[in-house]
Amino acid sequence: MEKKIDKKVLAALLLTSLLGSQSFPANSFDQKDLNNEVIIAANWQQHSGEYSAYFYQSFNSATDQLETILKRTPEGQKPAIITDIDDTLIPSTPYFTSMVNTNESRSIERSRFWWNHQEAKALPGSVDFLKKANSLGIEIFYISGRFNDVKTITINKLKQLGYPVNSESHVILQEEKNITLNKEDKRQQIIKMGYYPIMLFGDQLDDLGEVDKGLYPEKKKWVSQHQDKLGSQWFILPNTVYGFWEEAISKGYRTLSPEEKHRVRIQGVNYSELPVPIPEGYRQHIIMADLWIRKSADFNATALQTYNLASKALEAPENRYANDRAVIVDIDGTLIDYPPIHLTPPLCKSFPEPEEKMKNYEKQLQASSIPGAREFLNKAAALGYEIFYLTAREHSSGRSGHKGDVENFTLRQLVYNGFPKVTPTNLLNRTKYCPVDKNSCDKEYQRKAIASGRINGKRYNVRLFVGDLLDDFDLKEQGLSPFDRASVEKTKHLYGRRYFIIPNPVNKTWMRHYYSGVAGKDICQLSDQERSDIRKKLIEDWPEKDLYKAAQR
Repeated sequence: MEKKIDKKVLAALLLTSLLGSQSFPANSFDQKDLNNEVIIAANWQQHSGEYSAYFYQSFNSATDQLETILKRTPEGQKPAIITDIDDTLIPSTPYFTSMVNTNESRSIERSRFWWNHQEAKALPGSVDFLKKANSLGIEIFYISGRFNDVKTITINKLKQLGYPVNSESHVILQEEKNITLNKEDKRQQIIKMGYYPIMLFGDQLDDLGEVDKGLYPEKKKWVSQHQDKLGSQWFILPNTVYGFWEEAISKGYRTLSPEEKHRVRIQGVNYSELPVPIPEGYRQHIIMADLWIRKSADFNATALQTYNLASKALEAPENRYANDRAVIVDIDGTLIDYPPIHLTPPLCKSFPEPEEKMKNYEKQLQASSIPGAREFLNKAAALGYEIFYLTAREHSSGRSGHKGDVENFTLRQLVYNGFPKVTPTNLLNRTKYCPVDKNSCDKEYQRKAIASGRINGKRYNVRLFVGDLLDDFDLKEQGLSPFDRASVEKTKHLYGRRYFIIPNPVNKTWMRHYYSGVAGKDICQLSDQERSDIRKKLIEDWPEKDLYKAAQR
């Protein structure tokens, strides 16, 4: 007879296995530890150019389609746009990052005080888009989970930022505090008033439609069933810091203790078999960012939206009928999912032996393709575009007698995932077309080779770039830094038209460059603790937090 194992004992054993010997002692994990798991997600959302680029991409694309979609309004109905507010139009992540390094948590009183005292600013591209829609006679409705007693100040802040608010009735908030607003009910009420929603905007799936009940697999399936609406009728913005997506990783998640929530999170990102140890602080800080990519249907929706928009751009006359047209795509985080072992080596570590490096690659062979990537590239190939795969991967691992092993593996991985036009000529790694004095070089040299005819004598006209990092676009060729957020402002008109970005808050290249810029030196010259302190220092606090604390005494 099989011996039954007590579920609590089994859970404890599993937690010990997952966290390793340096993890938190029993019963010592608290809300502060849980709060600190959001740090890298917040750093990316509050400071990266990639986050801003995704917003410009979304609102630029919506603007370009606005007049066409407007014409589809049924006769006798009035066109409307319905949008969420927080982290769709106005950033609210400081509400959450102000709790880092504290044992504080979300509450009714804290939320009300935040909405009354937050320093509001507009998220990129949102004001211009809604002004344009309003000028075309489209009514704008704002549906938010904010409490109804902050309605007046919410309307005032929207107006101050330049958002069109034509009537107080167009701002719809919770009628009673702490009772979750059913946004679908409110959307149906707007429809019954004679309006036809031509576009919906939000940072949560329920801002777009009535999401299937259940956990991550059910929500992922729901996104897949509605993927055609993404990037036309529906626009989702990335929110890696908080959201209903987190509650979908486990039954009863909201009621769990901080330690239990941590356990569920760590299981979701699967850090049990990392080949190289990583610092505890780094592992803690990256959990929410990694969890969003790995266990959030919202990430799937953002990726599908990007590829839907890029697919539309393929058929734009100025692109489709260009001579010698080409598409340049990144691989890791753009076409191929980062498996959990992407964390190794972590920023400043390296594999001790080439054999270990190659084993790490081989484990990634069956990594999933990013949603929408295969369909996009196959469409590009069918339309006659040349496709170039640019990657920061090396040509070889360094193993004796295995020259080109990383390139051969990459070719095999691309074919395994069903991508078209996979040849050694179309795959450009960091060693190809470099200056004679360099063994490896930045992607700008491979892009220049494509445009100058060094590949096969043909000067390709690159129409679209797709990546998860600004460095995947031709910013350097324009004299701009891909690691400076100001570069996004200078090229904001290109996102969603020429540049297409996949959100990736765990991109190590962005982290290293940004953190080094803040430190004034390569962060790999710093200790693990110093790097951890920099990440914490970067989080945006809430200036009025002390006023809130004083009001609670």
